[in-house]
Amino acid sequence: MLEKPQNGTVASYLVARLEELGIEHLFNVSGSYCSGLLAEIAKNSRLKAVFTTYEMEAAYAADAYARIRGYGAMCGTYGVGALSALNGVIGAFVERCPVIVINGGPSTKQLDLEVDYGIMFLHSTGRLKTDLAIYSQVTTATAVIERAEEAPDKIDEVLIACMTHRRPVYIEISQDLWGQPCPLPVGKLGAALAPVNADSLAECLDDAMARLASAQRPVLWAGEELDRWQLHDEFAELLRASGVPYVTTLAGKSVLAETTRGFLGVYDGRFATPDLQEFVERADLIIALGTTITDFVGDIVAKDYGSMILASQGGIRIGHHIYPDVGLREFVVGMTQRLASHAPAPLPWDKAAVQHPGSGLASGDSPITFDLLFARMSDFVRDKLVIADTGLSLFASAGLPISDRQGYVSQSIWMSIGYSVGASVGAACAGTKRPVVFVGDAAFREGPQALSTLVQYKLPAVICVMNNGIMGIQQFMGHPQYYDSPQVQPDYYNLLSRWDYGALARAFGARHAQAKTLVEFDEALRQAAELTDSPILIDVMLNEKDIPSVIRHTIGRTAPEVVQANFEAPLLRRIVP
Repeated sequence: MLEKPQNGTVASYLVARLEELGIEHLFNVSGSYCSGLLAEIAKNSRLKAVFTTYEMEAAYAADAYARIRGYGAMCGTYGVGALSALNGVIGAFVERCPVIVINGGPSTKQLDLEVDYGIMFLHSTGRLKTDLAIYSQVTTATAVIERAEEAPDKIDEVLIACMTHRRPVYIEISQDLWGQPCPLPVGKLGAALAPVNADSLAECLDDAMARLASAQRPVLWAGEELDRWQLHDEFAELLRASGVPYVTTLAGKSVLAETTRGFLGVYDGRFATPDLQEFVERADLIIALGTTITDFVGDIVAKDYGSMILASQGGIRIGHHIYPDVGLREFVVGMTQRLASHAPAPLPWDKAAVQHPGSGLASGDSPITFDLLFARMSDFVRDKLVIADTGLSLFASAGLPISDRQGYVSQSIWMSIGYSVGASVGAACAGTKRPVVFVGDAAFREGPQALSTLVQYKLPAVICVMNNGIMGIQQFMGHPQYYDSPQVQPDYYNLLSRWDYGALARAFGARHAQAKTLVEFDEALRQAAELTDSPILIDVMLNEKDIPSVIRHTIGRTAPEVVQANFEAPLLRRIVP
């Protein structure tokens, strides 16, 4: 006997489906177009509204929440709200973070007035369906709901696409529909996964196994898609079955605990440590699993194109052969099953082969530096969640040992500066791990008001602002010689005015500490450790010419500007669903 649907509203239907996905927090900036949804959330819903200071903060928060909990959601108002959030949603699209974007739209009457009489509705651009047109480029599915009876089917269709492709989706609902009658959901949603082509899978595995059998120095290169499709356990089984060591991308860092046997470090091209670079680039077979290829690592792909295995959810490439109907999960599980009947071959690869630079001994009154700071943070970040912003700190943080699975977050593919503080809001809501943020002073200025949200909801994030008065990563990318000679002056457009971070923290109601020396930084960490219901901003005062050693070693080396022509060929390009 079929279950009879109960009566509800359009708003309650959407809330029920979000709760079904495990979403307990909706990040938003309140607006009249979404007031009906917010009123529904206030009615004993498990879903809580978290009010951020601006829409891009809400998008960043939902992105980080999705990385930890599986799905995230944000809500905004038409035009000014949705378009303000756009950069954050694009980052989620590029990095495969399934965020549900809910946009309150104009009513039917408002639309009719604009069409018939030219009376623009609130936040209209003068062109109809502007938000839909823009979001259709950066989401995997969209829906505009203008009648209550179409809400269930359209909402379900879009959410199934989100579950299937692990990318953002867009739902626009007219503001006069939130309270209109609508049956509550019946049954559970599920991803619409394509059937496995057994013959193609067998041929693909034969090809991969033959290459692995003949390889003397294979390496597994783990990327972010292993995390997005929740393949942590499957990847761990593959490691045990194969005995092959592995590295990760920055986006895939901590896909497993970095105490896992066989882990060598983070390989991100020219910014990897020199010994790890040599180690990976001497491999005769690189098996990239769920790895997004960017220009940071394009040179190794070009060099090893014919001997690399690149496996993603959009297909498997083995050398110049492509298997478009074999998915990442099927490939990883299939390889493990093939290897299960073979004892892992002892390989001349071990952790000792890669030496990580130490910070050396330093006295307490030593000026704080990037290297000293990250060496000091190794113990502090244990059992916490590291969030690294784009900049010098991103690459310096690659060497931080992360002892837990999913203990590190960065937007290291899209690389929008200013992501981290907003992301800490979502991360703090999503889990039990305390966020520890590393952000440059330039990146922090992109959204310092997110500190106010942390204070409002008593989220005890630790925000380490690298205060060196310069856009360091921009200076390095443009004229790295500045960091190699005392006489070279910085480019004027990279210099920053000095902010009073203590006054700023106090204005938002946050705690504050300042550190110029190692002993002062230790004291700041002690203060941070004692806080349980308040964020703390640590003003880390660095010399403007200080730079992490992992970046300094690249000065004088040039990365290839052009890679092989087939780097841009359809064989290599990601298949975007």
